[in-house]
Amino acid sequence: MVTPNSPCLKRLLGTAIALSLLAAACSPGKQQGGAGGPPAFQVKMQAAAKGLVSDSSEYVGNLEAKQRVRLAPRIDGRILRIFVDSGERVAAGQKIVELQPTREQENVRAAASQVNIEKANLNARQADLRAAEAERARAEAQVEEARANLARADADVQDIQAELELAQKNYARFVFLVKEGAQSQQDLDNRTRDLNTRKAQLASRIKTRDSLRGSLNASVKSLQAAEKRVEQALANIDSQKAAVARAEGQLGVSSQMLGFNTVTAPINGIVGDFPSKVGDYVEIGEELTTITNNQTFDLRISVPTERRAQLRTGLPVETIDADGKVAVKGQVTFISPNVNNSNQTILAKATFRNDGSLRDNQYVKARIVWGQQPGVLIPTTAVTRIGGQAFVFVAQQAENQQRKPTLVAKQKPVILGSIQGQDYAVRSGIKAGEKVITSGLLNLQDGTPVAQETIASEQKK
Repeated sequence: MVTPNSPCLKRLLGTAIALSLLAAACSPGKQQGGAGGPPAFQVKMQAAAKGLVSDSSEYVGNLEAKQRVRLAPRIDGRILRIFVDSGERVAAGQKIVELQPTREQENVRAAASQVNIEKANLNARQADLRAAEAERARAEAQVEEARANLARADADVQDIQAELELAQKNYARFVFLVKEGAQSQQDLDNRTRDLNTRKAQLASRIKTRDSLRGSLNASVKSLQAAEKRVEQALANIDSQKAAVARAEGQLGVSSQMLGFNTVTAPINGIVGDFPSKVGDYVEIGEELTTITNNQTFDLRISVPTERRAQLRTGLPVETIDADGKVAVKGQVTFISPNVNNSNQTILAKATFRNDGSLRDNQYVKARIVWGQQPGVLIPTTAVTRIGGQAFVFVAQQAENQQRKPTLVAKQKPVILGSIQGQDYAVRSGIKAGEKVITSGLLNLQDGTPVAQETIASEQKK
């Protein structure tokens, strides 16, 4: 490292002075004569200023659009029409390509036919239900009639039983009376005949009642069978409704697939190249084109791990154009949790709003600003270099031969930091407030009289 007091620097100073004398002898320059002294060169001056000096690093990164889609068909088909041109800006939902959906049209027709079949089957099942319900109604009526008949038969049996009991009592009384001689045998025979008649009637009525009970049981079983047929008919209808729903669903899917013959833009953006043309046959998943929204970009930057302690989201990032000027400003929005093992770098992403100069997949130079601190700044035009060492001329007060105050150029070696826009950050060599000379440097040497360039002299140029 070259320091202001090193022997190397002294040799460089000697060389600089010799070159300055040669340049002064060969260059006419603009001078102001001074009585009894060398002329003063008209120069521009600017005070070294205090300012914020940025600690930054420059990298080359790759831009990727935050919104970029690859358009591919969801059906196979032949391209019938391309609605837009490559490079055209489109809006979300705008038609891009239309395909010939031959297979999908056939699928829609088949699905519609199946829907009609299933609906016809549903109508048949509903007719079965109506028939089963009518049969159940008849069975319910039969059960009610059988129950009424059985109730009447029970009443008849009870009536006959009452008459039989009365006949039995009369018979017993007449048996006693005949023994006592109070009634004739004929009267007992009549009571015996009446008793037997009532017994026969009771047996007949019981038989009739039992028959009606069997008829009721048969009617109940018929009703139960009818109810099961109704339940089965209802289940068949539910099953058939599900079949109709499935058929309609398949029709919806087929119709949707038919709608896929038109490929639309999912986002706003610019259309890319079309590798396939009208008439070409494309398959599901085959790329038709791309749509890129260039409004916002992520810049992928590989940051050395030495900077990992300083790397954080929110850090300012600037892209640098070909002239070395700041083009677009953004900030770090993502830091990878992993280190690239092959080159020991950390992936960081900075997000930018596009000013119109950026493109997807473009490589750009970018500067990450790690921080800022107070420092001294001088214009880049004030710096000359000799043998790799930077020098500036500083305007200092001195006395001429008439011992009058004047300004002379004093050459000073400086150690520079990074460029801050149009200025250099100065690490050492001069202080804030010192006036550095920014023009006519080839006309100067250490101790050359100088004067602030006036407006009149500027107008003569």
